[in-house]
Amino acid sequence: MSDSEDAGPPHRQAPVTGHHDIDRALAALDLSGDVAEQPQRIAAALDAVARALTGPAIPQALRPGP
Repeated sequence: MSDSEDAGPPHRQAPVTGHHDIDRALAALDLSGDVAEQPQRIAAALDAVARALTGPAIPQALRPGP
């Protein structure tokens, strides 16, 4: 296998927005695989973003573990 051939998908860096819940939702978004499942995955990520933006702000230091 040459350097130009890759054994898998390219590494993508997790997005960093500065908001813990949004960062986790976007990092967990997987658009590989079956295209028919992507709308559900995108909807789940958007739901997490909406909850994060409309919910009360709790400093990350006060949150329980993952």
